[in-house]
Amino acid sequence: MSTDPSAVGLVTAGSGGIGRAVVEELLARRVVGRLVVVDARKPEEPLPEGAEFRECDLRDTRRLAALVAGLPARLSVLVNVLGGERRPPVAPVTDVAWPPPEVWDDIIDLNVSAAYRLTRAVADRLGPGSAVCNVSSIAAAMPWAVSPAYGAAKAALEHWSSSLAVLLAPRAVRVNLVRPGFVWSRQWAAVDRAEFERVVADRVPLREAPPHTGREQTATDIAASVAFLCSDDARHVTGQAINVDGGAALVRAAR
Repeated sequence: MSTDPSAVGLVTAGSGGIGRAVVEELLARRVVGRLVVVDARKPEEPLPEGAEFRECDLRDTRRLAALVAGLPARLSVLVNVLGGERRPPVAPVTDVAWPPPEVWDDIIDLNVSAAYRLTRAVADRLGPGSAVCNVSSIAAAMPWAVSPAYGAAKAALEHWSSSLAVLLAPRAVRVNLVRPGFVWSRQWAAVDRAEFERVVADRVPLREAPPHTGREQTATDIAASVAFLCSDDARHVTGQAINVDGGAALVRAAR
């Protein structure tokens, strides 16, 4: 998957589980030679060689403008990982079906609008051969009763991504996305590990073959697909979504 060592990529939410794994995979597989890693909080551990951290809340327009002004003139890869739900939420939620408007708006902003604002701001830096990969969720493709706002936000991200793939195709810029299934994360940690394991056992049909131990999906599984979609190996792949979920979206009832 090696490419030009001078190629620069940008990854959002790079301090989180999936974001950190994406950073490591893109560099280890030499999809890019250097990465700008953006997050609102500093990473707990040092980033790998080739990655430089920029602290920025992408919802702050002034800080976003300052971030973009300091970026290289050309970006080969953009990975929008930022998403999920704020914990604790911006307002108390007593009914997940009808969260307060400010919580709904915050989830939409975190999962869709932040990706839009950043991609729009760096669009002129994406030239022929560049790749954009957005991290969605299997929640986008089915009813998501535990958080309709989250499912709606990811569905909106996917619609925008497919439209963006068409709009950027004449410039030879590819746009794809991945749909993680159940990955242990800070968001799940706020719920319960036992509940997570029960959900995985009930809803993930794929059993890993030896020599793998266990069948729990990891952030690295997601990152490997992101790295492929951003690499030259996927140079004719655009407008596509890859489910990395152990088959969960194939068989399970709507959560």
